[in-house]
Amino acid sequence: MTIWNSLVSSITGSEGSPGAKPPFSPSDFRQPRRLKEGYLWGESFIMPRGCTIRDMSPLTAEIVLWHDDLKPHLLSRPLKLFSSLDGKEADCTMASRQGNLISVRFTSAFRAPTRRYP
Repeated sequence: MTIWNSLVSSITGSEGSPGAKPPFSPSDFRQPRRLKEGYLWGESFIMPRGCTIRDMSPLTAEIVLWHDDLKPHLLSRPLKLFSSLDGKEADCTMASRQGNLISVRFTSAFRAPTRRYP
């Protein structure tokens, strides 16, 4: 019965007995979010666009463009994402866009950069 009481108290936030610590807290389940600075580059761009890379996984990433001045047809072509922290780049394509928030899908592994970034 104590397991049931601890589950109920962790969900409802009420303590079963005075002075008892709840067995779980939300921080136990959250992964730390690490933001990275990077650049997005496409063959039709005049210059690389600065961005913040967040929620990166082996297959996808979510990036926030610092300036929302790119036309959608420029993003529909193959892109390269450069991570300043790692000093590597990967080929990618745009999966979705919502304002200056872009989801990309990686088409290659991260490798040494093929060009110089600012």
